[in-house]
Amino acid sequence: MEFNATFLVSIVSFLLFVGIMNKIFYIPLTDVIAKRNDLLDTNYSDAKKFDDDARAILTDRDNRLGEADTKSRKLISDRIESENSKGKALTDEASKKSAQDIKSRKAALEQEKEAAAPVLNSKVIGLAESIASKVMGMDVKIPETVSLDGVK
Repeated sequence: MEFNATFLVSIVSFLLFVGIMNKIFYIPLTDVIAKRNDLLDTNYSDAKKFDDDARAILTDRDNRLGEADTKSRKLISDRIESENSKGKALTDEASKKSAQDIKSRKAALEQEKEAAAPVLNSKVIGLAESIASKVMGMDVKIPETVSLDGVK
């Protein structure tokens, strides 16, 4: 194969073409690609950071909600327990008061019974005398000392 000036001109023109293309096309294109890669890396790292921040915020929120739920349940159970004890105290007080009322009313009824016993005793004696007089046909007197308390 023969090497002549045409071959050298072709090599020089090819090298000149590669140099111009490198200056005009390849270097700006690789710069754009590098900038794009840097932008993608920056955006990816920012997105990763934001994702981590969001996860931390969600974890914090879940922890706070859990604590708030626990506190509210404790408050509710404490309030229920308090109100139940107040209700029990009121019920016990009402039971004691009603027991006292019943006792005092029984005592009052017993006093009324004892107060009414002599009156009833005299009326029963009067009725007995009246019936006995009509049945026997003569006046019958029953002494006042007789008591009917034992009679039912």
